[in-house]
Amino acid sequence: MTAASPKTVRAELADALDASRAAREEAQRELHRSVALRSRAADALERTARRPGLDESERSRLRSEYAAADRVVAEHRAALDKAQEFERAASVVAGAFEDEAASASPLAAALLQLVGSKRGGTARRGALASGRTAPAARVRSPRPRTA
Repeated sequence: MTAASPKTVRAELADALDASRAAREEAQRELHRSVALRSRAADALERTARRPGLDESERSRLRSEYAAADRVVAEHRAALDKAQEFERAASVVAGAFEDEAASASPLAAALLQLVGSKRGGTARRGALASGRTAPAARVRSPRPRTA
């Protein structure tokens, strides 16, 4: 297994940051659209509340449209929360790598090795896909063990 170069890891982290930012922005746009649609459904429902002689089936249809729009808003809000969480995580990892790469710490070395192993082995990918997880790298304690 070869370790990836710091330049490669920086490029991949930058790509991950860009992708996570784009995903968050798209999730924000979708949430904004769904909120607008829900608002229109609510307005239509409110307009019918005061109208005399309205068929109850029409009110029922409007209520179900509003409920569907509300579910879509909830789904898009959850997608936005997930996208924001991923963007924060990518930012933290990128920042930590930049901080640690300069000092040649074991954390940066482990991240370099992880990126290198991601490229090289399909067996590792298969093991992770089966649900089992393994540590990316084992870092020994700087203190000697005592009996």
